[in-house]
Amino acid sequence: MCLAGCIPLGTPVVSEVSPAQAEAINGDVFVVRKGDTLYSIAWRAGKDYKTLAQINGIKTPFVIYPGQRLRLEAAPETKVAPPPASVQSSTGRSGSAKGTETRTTTVAPAAQVKTKPKPKAQVSTAAVTGKKPPRQPAKSSKRTPLVWVRPIKQNPSVGFGNGSKGWDYQVRGKIRMRSASAGQVVYAGNGIAGYERLVIVKHSGNLLSAYSFNGRILVNEQQLVRTGQSLAELTSRNSNNQKVHFELRRDGEPINPKSLIKPG
Repeated sequence: MCLAGCIPLGTPVVSEVSPAQAEAINGDVFVVRKGDTLYSIAWRAGKDYKTLAQINGIKTPFVIYPGQRLRLEAAPETKVAPPPASVQSSTGRSGSAKGTETRTTTVAPAAQVKTKPKPKAQVSTAAVTGKKPPRQPAKSSKRTPLVWVRPIKQNPSVGFGNGSKGWDYQVRGKIRMRSASAGQVVYAGNGIAGYERLVIVKHSGNLLSAYSFNGRILVNEQQLVRTGQSLAELTSRNSNNQKVHFELRRDGEPINPKSLIKPG
């Protein structure tokens, strides 16, 4: 059995049979289990994955191991009291205390002071030839903005707010759930809070989307996905509606999907 993180980010088992669902994480320390990733642990604990990585000294690509103990809260800082100031007094031959020590500096004679010659002004090529130097093309720091779509082509039954951290859907019939935007799958495995499955997609350094559902996962961890690419296949069971929960988090905090996904 491989316990040393043979595959970064974990390798959860994806099957048709519903495994034990992952519970929410509470407390200050969590012991990593097989299939966990730093992203899934942070999501279940309601934390930012970058904060957890910093607390535990984990660097990219955020490889963790079964049995590893992760701190969920930073250790309290211990303040060290400054040492008491000591007053030193020195007594001269006459018995008087010297409160300060006077230092003398020797100034070199004026004749011995050498001044450095001023550097000659450099003349630019443009001033000599009368031509301006070729302009270097400016490097654009702007990234192509992400395109966002609804994970399911219908209106959510429950919107963001009033205790809801995202959108909830009631789905009937066979349907595919899609990625709300382009990114990388950082977790695909056991679900949480009444859902069999959970898929987390990383879209940027601080923005994640998550999809909780009952159905079949169609993607693998570390896979790059396009906007609108199918993540899972959902099927109603026993003529009941399928429930889906969709959530966006920035720096570990839930945000209203309407801020990125426009109607239509």
